[in-house]
Amino acid sequence: MSRNTSLFSPGPTHQETAQAVSDLERELRAAGLGALAPVLGGDDKESYVALRRIDAVTAVELARLLRKGMRGTYRIASDLQAALRAHGLEDFPVPHVRNAKIHLGDVSVATADRLALALGAPPQPDLPEVPDWPDAQKVFDRLDAAFKKATRGGFMDMHLHPYCQRCDRDPAITLGELKAGTARRLVSALQYGA
Repeated sequence: MSRNTSLFSPGPTHQETAQAVSDLERELRAAGLGALAPVLGGDDKESYVALRRIDAVTAVELARLLRKGMRGTYRIASDLQAALRAHGLEDFPVPHVRNAKIHLGDVSVATADRLALALGAPPQPDLPEVPDWPDAQKVFDRLDAAFKKATRGGFMDMHLHPYCQRCDRDPAITLGELKAGTARRLVSALQYGA
């Protein structure tokens, strides 16, 4: 089903898309990137914004402007990495920016447990080296609760991957992406206490 015919989220109208082209063209010219010259494509049912071919100099300048606009998000990711390291979480994946959000990645159950403690969760008995499902689920639940409390209700999509005998992989918890505001609150909780 195309975006414009979806019953749940109709896409922009042709007129809205034309206005977006006009707005983008004005801002690109103001930034010295008029060579990009966006054009309106498609028809009344399915319209889109297309950019013309550009040279390398224009592409470099566009990348510079995007980096500048994303500076705050990159800074939060860097601050988050520093705060995690300050809590001894050296094995935590390096937070990276994608789609204007901060992505975290997979952590071991032991690392997730240490993060939960850093966020104010009460300690629990020592974990086995390879935690089974109930132990891993307890850590998952503790981290989820501690994260929500520390970020004042912030959302992080998490998934528990239990030990896999067939593939011989230790259990892990996938920590999803964070919006910049939630990541900022997480940094603050790690720096100043939850």
